[in-house]
Amino acid sequence: MSVDVLVVEDDDLTRITLSSSLKAAGADNVYSASTASEALTLAHKHLPTAALLDLHLGAGPTGLDVARQLRAQNSRIGIVILTSYEDPRLLGENPDFIPAGTKYLLKRDISDISVVTQALSSAPSSSKLLSRPNMKLLGSKLSENQLMILKLVAEGYSNSEIARRRGVSDKAVEGTLTRLANKLGLEKDSTSNQRVHIARVYFRALGLNLGDVE
Repeated sequence: MSVDVLVVEDDDLTRITLSSSLKAAGADNVYSASTASEALTLAHKHLPTAALLDLHLGAGPTGLDVARQLRAQNSRIGIVILTSYEDPRLLGENPDFIPAGTKYLLKRDISDISVVTQALSSAPSSSKLLSRPNMKLLGSKLSENQLMILKLVAEGYSNSEIARRRGVSDKAVEGTLTRLANKLGLEKDSTSNQRVHIARVYFRALGLNLGDVE
């Protein structure tokens, strides 16, 4: 893998593991950072050809904030987001402002490091593409309003409270929940709680296992 990679990940163990694996896979150089400011400093100094970014970097700038700054510094750098979040809107990000050609990988879909190295190797050539990132699942299914109501259901709010917070009627919330369940393929029956299933979809989108929310 002929590429110089900047790894930006706030979890120490994950960052060290990714960096070591990329070196073992043949990356020319690997630079690692745990914060946005450290990442931008390293990028300015070493001019990496690709960056592997965690979406959620704790308090402060997100991985996509870093991605935009990296692309502003170097229009040719390839961007790969490696995250547990199915949809960047869960962190308040607008997909329309993600740098063109960004590759979006879900951590749960990574079976081995070759998936990451392949994405990094092709990322610089795709950085010029005027295409939306390859997001799927929630990002392609739900509207902004449906995503927000999904979040409020998962946080345990009643239909009446959701209606109050969204400035709509209870009936409107009920209709949105019905359309939401249909889009997510959640059939309503007498033996299951549909709101619980909706909440589980949200927690899975955050990268949490079902066992973590039961």
